[in-house]
Amino acid sequence: MGQPLRVLLIEDSDFDATLLIRMLGKGGYKLQHERVETAEQLQNALQREWDLVIADYNLPQFSAPDALEIVKQTGRDIPFIIVSGAIGETTAVAAMKAGAHDYLMKGNLARLLPVIDRELREAQNREGKRQTKEALQESELRYRLLWETATDAVILFDQSGKIEFANPAVEEVFNYKPAELVGKEVFSLQPS
Repeated sequence: MGQPLRVLLIEDSDFDATLLIRMLGKGGYKLQHERVETAEQLQNALQREWDLVIADYNLPQFSAPDALEIVKQTGRDIPFIIVSGAIGETTAVAAMKAGAHDYLMKGNLARLLPVIDRELREAQNREGKRQTKEALQESELRYRLLWETATDAVILFDQSGKIEFANPAVEEVFNYKPAELVGKEVFSLQPS
């Protein structure tokens, strides 16, 4: 079939929503989608997982900037693309600065599929970086706990001979407080 894609449409026009869904289907996506028109409907829909949000800029009871703010409040990284027939360049730039990932004019949707492909790739890259950062932080925490709870004295030096780290066991073994050692040169230490 096609690549699965969960799309949340913020759109008040049946015709425009149908057009977008058809374009995505023809682009090779196997769609799961929902259309919302109000802030309340958006908040309810965001209780589920979405790969992408496509928003009209102006709706009778709602706007893309309002929708973007609601999506950002979830803390999730969901690509947010504005598709509108009536926004100027200044408004579009302001939306991008606020966090929208791209904008397209309804009269020129030729870029829609490439934009979606790019934004999905970039979201995947950001997620990979987030996971790598979390794994590194977890590894560093384990490493730190290992050295801080070791019963053997551990002292780490830089290349110039300055102490970068001393674990709590240093006080027991050498009678030096670890905080007093960090930043000192080894040869300048006098026993207390």
